[in-house]
Amino acid sequence: MKLFKSIDNSRELGGYTSSDGRKIRSGVLLRTAKLDAISDEDIRILRDKYRLQDIIDLRMEVERIGADDPEIDGARYSHLDVLDFSDMMPEDAEQADINGFSLPEIVELMTQTGMLTDKMYIGFLMNKKGLDAFSRFFRILLEADPERAVLWHCTSGKDRTGLAAMLLLSALEVDEETTISDFVLTNEFNASRIEATRKYLAAQGCSDEMIKKGLLVFDMVDESFMRTAMNYLKKEFGSVKGYITDTLNITEDEINSLKEKYLV
Repeated sequence: MKLFKSIDNSRELGGYTSSDGRKIRSGVLLRTAKLDAISDEDIRILRDKYRLQDIIDLRMEVERIGADDPEIDGARYSHLDVLDFSDMMPEDAEQADINGFSLPEIVELMTQTGMLTDKMYIGFLMNKKGLDAFSRFFRILLEADPERAVLWHCTSGKDRTGLAAMLLLSALEVDEETTISDFVLTNEFNASRIEATRKYLAAQGCSDEMIKKGLLVFDMVDESFMRTAMNYLKKEFGSVKGYITDTLNITEDEINSLKEKYLV
């Protein structure tokens, strides 16, 4: 069951076990899809039950047009772009608003630029925007009150949000298989959306291959994408934590501070 009725793919990291036997605190590390359709009831729950302190928006600027995050009393807002729309466009294409494209057109654009492969997350992690965004993500967590919730999201709460969750779980020394299991939970939480997108793309005359790619763009995750990214980080930096310390410039002492803050 999703954490909030009006927010897609909403869940938390609380309860996962670290290598030292401690568990992640419940109710403080929330991952979701976009918040623009949030109900008044769920705003009250975030404000009063979770005492929400930070909302971290990982979407591109063009994704926020007409879909702004709500204002929630007491919550701070951070916009951390992981990539730019130009990264999704062929080099000779004219700049355009992503909201002006149909679903099949977006899939085709991402296919042309080679994004829809199991190397896609490596690009998110290693491009300058991604490096800056994920480093700031950790800085926000380090500054946060451990008694209050931090929520991060992108559009569907699966790729960029999933990478942020993977990095945090790795920093807290949750084992790799649990981390992967959390990632693929998106396919359960988005089951109805996946089926609706499948039917829509089929009705548009898309081929089976294009439908598969479309589902990966909008609603579904592929376990191999995350495994490829984690294996890359292990090869290049020795471990995911090595990437966090060497490239995101989060020190061992700061990682220990995160553990003290979020593990009980």
